[in-house]
Order: sequence, then structure tokens, then C-alpha cells
Amino acid sequence: MIFNRGKIIHILAISVIILGIISTIYVNAYKEKNNSSNEIIINGNSFDISIIFSNINEIKIITDDGEKSGIPLDQLIDYSGENCPSCFKYQIIGSDGYKQTVTWQDMENGVLSLDRIAFFPHLAHPFWVRDIIEIEVKKI
Repeated sequence: MIFNRGKIIHILAISVIILGIISTIYVNAYKEKNNSSNEIIINGNSFDISIIFSNINEIKIITDDGEKSGIPLDQLIDYSGENCPSCFKYQIIGSDGYKQTVTWQDMENGVLSLDRIAFFPHLAHPFWVRDIIEIEVKKI
């Protein structure tokens, strides 16, 4: 059986489309699996988001993208019981695996919204992690 150029192009196009569909299904399934609970993990300990938001007062900050509200990230770390929070860096991890590491000074300026988005008014937008599932405490 001899393939001509047209058939090969069609087979490649269909293969790319199928690969895209499978990738989309996988990413959405992973995201839903990791974001299905109402918890956030901080330094290995699990905390209920609704309880955190009932215990820490929300504030509003001004960013280059407008006004954002949420709980101060430094108070969140204090709430989690971390000793010497200024002695560490913090890796913020989203449900899609995206992560950013920030300093304690950054945490003092940032907020966590009820939608699980970390906003840092003084940092570039790539530091604004979405769908946060975990905050890891790292040695400096």
C-alpha cells in the first residue's frame, strides 16, 4: 500500500487532534482531582479554606490589575503555626503543578483570595499562582 502526501498529512493532522484531546482530558481530570477538596496544605498540614477565611480578616490591596481582596499570606502562615516565618522561603503550588517561590517579605505583601489565587501587588503576574493547593516552607 502506497501513501501519497495528502494521506500522510491527513493522518498527521488527525494524530495531532487526538493528542490534543487526550492532553486536555488529562489536564482537566488532574485539575479536578486536586482541586476537589476545600483544603490547602501548608508545610505538610491540611487546613480547611472556609475555616481559615472565618478566622483571618480579609483585606483589600491595589494591584496593577485593580483591587484584589483576600487574607494576608503572612497571617495565613502565622495561622498555620510556623515558627520563625521570616527564616524561610515559600513555594506556592497550583493544582496544575505550576509553582513559584517567594520570600517572607513577599508574603507580607500578598493575599490569598477565596478563589485560591495568590496576589502580590509588587511582583510580576507570573508570581500570581492560581488554584493553590499547597504552600511549602523551604529553607533559605
